[in-house]
Amino acid sequence: MQDTTGSYLIAIAMTAVLTIITVALHYEALRLISAMHPRRWSGKVNIGAMIVLIIAAHCAEAMVFGLGYWLGTDILHLGSLKGMPDHGTAAYIYFSLETFTTQSIGDIFPVGPLRLVAAVEPVVGLMLIGWSTSFTFLQMRRDWRADEVDDSA
Repeated sequence: MQDTTGSYLIAIAMTAVLTIITVALHYEALRLISAMHPRRWSGKVNIGAMIVLIIAAHCAEAMVFGLGYWLGTDILHLGSLKGMPDHGTAAYIYFSLETFTTQSIGDIFPVGPLRLVAAVEPVVGLMLIGWSTSFTFLQMRRDWRADEVDDSA
């Protein structure tokens, strides 16, 4: 595929849509995690469950970008992922997870306008991971105080 201005514009639009979907998904995940917070469990159980759910949310968010890589590669022909002979579903998810977390081993890399998606995904991942960190801190502070009050009673 030739790198044309139109392809780059499509890649930019796709990146914006993926970012909006991912941020909305993260917002809803944190909202639901906060809402389903059971008061009858200990703070340790609440925090453990919250961490597992946040990790699951981050994996789902990376999969949204993985879907974007598949769409950009196989449907919109905005480039390709090089480095693995088999670019099945697992390769898109793997590349997206390593990009989302900024691990980026480098064994798979994007070519063509698809690089724009891969350039923005780590920024989105860092922001959402930071958001999760502050959310976790606030929840832990609340739960640990609640446990201290229960223990002193």
